[in-house]
Amino acid sequence: MGIDFVYRLDEAQRNQKKKEKTRSYIGASGIGNECEAAIHFALRGYTDTPPDPRLARVFRDGHRIEDDVVRDLKFAGINVMEKDPMTKKQWEYTGFDGHAIGHADGLYEAPDGEIWLVEIKSMNDNKFKSFAKDGVKVSHRNYYAQVQFMMGLAKIQKCFFVSYNKNTSEYAEEEIEFDDFYYAFLSQRVENILAGSCKRISKDETDWRCRGCFKREVCWENKPVPKTKRTCANALPDKNGDFTCKKGCQEACLHWKRWKPLEKD
Repeated sequence: MGIDFVYRLDEAQRNQKKKEKTRSYIGASGIGNECEAAIHFALRGYTDTPPDPRLARVFRDGHRIEDDVVRDLKFAGINVMEKDPMTKKQWEYTGFDGHAIGHADGLYEAPDGEIWLVEIKSMNDNKFKSFAKDGVKVSHRNYYAQVQFMMGLAKIQKCFFVSYNKNTSEYAEEEIEFDDFYYAFLSQRVENILAGSCKRISKDETDWRCRGCFKREVCWENKPVPKTKRTCANALPDKNGDFTCKKGCQEACLHWKRWKPLEKD
């Protein structure tokens, strides 16, 4: 009889993912998602479709590599602060009445005293080469949106973007300036998402963007979700980082109605 290590590991990771709490805000890492409906589902805390165990391990390795990169930066004499000394946790910045939150990999204090955002990404060889050749704005538009949104929330003017090649252990870096106009575009996008009039990115659930989306089950398959004020279509984001029901519900949701995105034209 075999040990069945892979099967047992996969099952353990699936069970662990089921226990994890789903985010309920607009995250900086997701603001570049082409589908506004997916971002709104995240705002309301609709549950994710868990990644398969292999992909979960890829994400886990990404977090481990980030820690290694921070150590390398410090070894090179670069003053990186990966945690907020007040909270002992990752740097966190909020905006839009608490409905948008960004977590920074770190902050860098330049020799002139200016504070920069630090963003670390591990990439496979092809994506790394694309970034090294063209820069993040061209190679990874979603990452560019993430750092611009983070800089806007944090009121920081520069970002030190570091990429690590998972295949070859090479490094590449880029200094990214804050783009006021692009942040204004992202801000308007957030306002549209908060209003709730969001469309699916596709008319067809077999679209590759939908098949790979962590919100596909709640979007296309009406997967059951907790009947709370936040998940109810009658409630809208308020000024206190919460949701207020237009039908007057307070603590308990008495008129629950599933929020659904608009169909793509």
